[in-house]
Amino acid sequence: MEINRRWMVYTSWALALLAGLVAGFFIADASKETGPLRQWFATGSSRSVDVAGKPYKLVLTRTYLCGVRDEEHKPTSLTHLAETMVDYKGWEIVSVDSSKMILMKREQDISPACKANGHFGISADGMLTLFHGLPSEQEVVQTFYRINTAKMEARLSKDDVENLKRGIRVRDLAEYNSILSTYGEFQLNDDY
Repeated sequence: MEINRRWMVYTSWALALLAGLVAGFFIADASKETGPLRQWFATGSSRSVDVAGKPYKLVLTRTYLCGVRDEEHKPTSLTHLAETMVDYKGWEIVSVDSSKMILMKREQDISPACKANGHFGISADGMLTLFHGLPSEQEVVQTFYRINTAKMEARLSKDDVENLKRGIRVRDLAEYNSILSTYGEFQLNDDY
């Protein structure tokens, strides 16, 4: 019994050491221009050369608090993928296949497009809505909640109500949050 336990401990330590050595080999190889792994890919079987030279696509997906999602496609190669991934520390790997890897990052900000041309307004059906452009253009980015317009008109000045109907420009996250907070008290509850 004692011998089996010792054998398991020694085997576990040996496997951990082996895993550390292999990981160290890969990390050290990634920092070299012509490391052993690169040489193996370059001089290995013809199948290895085909895989190593095959174009590979990195798809960078960003999601923003304002509901916008954008994608950027970056070509790379499998031989340079490890070096490229260093630039995307903190990104979540969504999927990987033989031709592409999809990474995602949740930005804690509003998108550049929302900063450039975002306007809060009320949609035709009474919803607090973020538009790309003025509400009259009806290019919806994100819909939030139905507004109790009677309550809003009773509590806010006529100018504040008209500003919302025309569209309130939002340039940054602070303005975005401020508008949501201001008009949140007029959210129509479905309980009535």
